[in-house]
Amino acid sequence: MWIPQVSYASTAPELSDNTRYDFFSRVVPSDTYQAQAMVDIVRAMRWNYVSTVASEGNYGESGVDAFIQKSREDADNCWYQNLDVSP
Repeated sequence: MWIPQVSYASTAPELSDNTRYDFFSRVVPSDTYQAQAMVDIVRAMRWNYVSTVASEGNYGESGVDAFIQKSREDADNCWYQNLDVSP
């Protein structure tokens, strides 16, 4: 028996894998899309130094990882600092 699952808050990119989670859906974009939006804001504001703060664990860290990856791909001369916060 397959039961569909709809999440209102799950943003982890790995949940987009339909071969593993074929009955999973979400109503928020994955971290990949949010990270691209953050990089677009950094570029539009012409910031060259950005700090990120995230909770430790898959939820917070995957968002920061996506931002770092996108900023390396897209941003011009942007330096960043990351701070993980324990719950």
